[in-house]
Amino acid sequence: MDVLLGYKNQITGSIPSDIGNLDKMTWIDMEDNKLTGVIPEEFYTNVELAEVILRNNTLTGTISDSVSSLTKMTTFWVSNNELTGAIPATFGELLSLDSLELQNNKLSGTIPEELGSMSAIEILALDQNDLTGTIPSNLFGFSLSKLKILYLNDNQLTGALPENLGGSPRLDSLKLNDNQLTGTLPIISEGEFLFLSK
Repeated sequence: MDVLLGYKNQITGSIPSDIGNLDKMTWIDMEDNKLTGVIPEEFYTNVELAEVILRNNTLTGTISDSVSSLTKMTTFWVSNNELTGAIPATFGELLSLDSLELQNNKLSGTIPEELGSMSAIEILALDQNDLTGTIPSNLFGFSLSKLKILYLNDNQLTGALPENLGGSPRLDSLKLNDNQLTGTLPIISEGEFLFLSK
C-alpha cells in the first residue's frame, strides 16, 4: 500500500507502531480525526513518504529527530495538535521539503538555524506555539529563495528583527505579530519585498 487516506472521519485511538511496516507508503492523510497519543518512532522508517498530513487531531509528544530519515518528504503538516518539545534541527536536512506546518501546538525552545537550509521550502508556519529566542537571520535571503509564506506570530520571540528582513526574494506573506520583539525596524531597500502582499 502506498497511499493511506482516512481524513475527515471520527477515527480515534493512537497511530500504531506497525505503521512502520508500510515501507512503500508515499502519502498519508489522517487530518480532521480524533487521533491521540504520540507519533511513533517507527513512523519515520517509511522512507518513501513524501506527504504527511496529520493536522487537526489531538496528537501529543514530540517530533522525533528521525524526521530527517524522510528524505523524499515534500509536505509535513501536523498543525492543530498538542505536540510539545523542540522543533528538530534535523528538518534542515530535508532538501525536498516545500511545506512545513507546525502551527497551533505547544512547541517550545528556539527556532533552529538549520531551517535556513531547507532550500525548497515555500511555506513555513511556526505560529501559535511557545517558541522563544530570536528570529534566525538565515530565514531571510536567497538561501530560502522559494519561501512565500512565513508565519512566526503568536509565540514568545524576543530580540530585534533581522537586518536582512527584506532579503526574501519571493516572500508574499509575513506574520510576526504577538511576540516580544524589540529594537528598530530594519531599512527595506529598493527592490526588496517586491511580492509582499501581507
